[in-house]
Amino acid sequence: MATTTFNGTVRSDGDIKTTTKNTSTGAFVDYVALKSTGAVEIQKVATDYDNIVAAGTSTGANNASLGTAATQFMITPNSHGSGIADTAINTFVNKVGGLIYTTILVDLHGGLASGGAANDIIGTDGGAANAYIAELTTAVNGIPFEIEFACLEVPTGGDPDINLVCSATGTDAENAAVTSGTVLLNNGDLTLGMYVSADGGSTLAALSKKYLYLTTGDATEAAYTAGKLVIKITGAAFDYNNG
Repeated sequence: MATTTFNGTVRSDGDIKTTTKNTSTGAFVDYVALKSTGAVEIQKVATDYDNIVAAGTSTGANNASLGTAATQFMITPNSHGSGIADTAINTFVNKVGGLIYTTILVDLHGGLASGGAANDIIGTDGGAANAYIAELTTAVNGIPFEIEFACLEVPTGGDPDINLVCSATGTDAENAAVTSGTVLLNNGDLTLGMYVSADGGSTLAALSKKYLYLTTGDATEAAYTAGKLVIKITGAAFDYNNG
């Protein structure tokens, strides 16, 4: 088929792919896929040193390529806990050149509150259980090795001292302590434009504590009236035989 020019909207009930066809076998090899789910997969064909699986082969348990692509946009994230109001959080997962970026946007004013004791969990006001902001898994987020945290709007109403903690328990509630938590970032009172970064550390990299919580440094039992946060986690997952 020669070059075709379309004028207007082009629709597909399934995926749209750029492919090559083997003239001997008739088999197609996909290079780019626009998925019907809204995701985009780029560089789907393995070459030397790529650490990705050739199109048409199975994906290993270590998910070297998250669906056999070196770059993927709009990967479906793991859900946040029910103790975090949907209006307060958005999570995006994208893979670019083998690195997986998990970006969590939190608007504290979207229904979250801080607790009555230092180190209590921030979540939906009223002691809502399962108040974790993210669940990290190798299959979706890769092995996390870097954490970034930024403040785009200073928290008011609730406590401005906000920290990031990981735990093996996903059922902990707002206005309660994290079960056997490991502090990843101890930030102090947040200020406008504040940015910190740190390595993920061995505990987070092992994903033995895969649930992330926001906690407060001081006792301020109140609903937030402002406060916007960005949390970004960088990870990777690859294996020479995708096993």
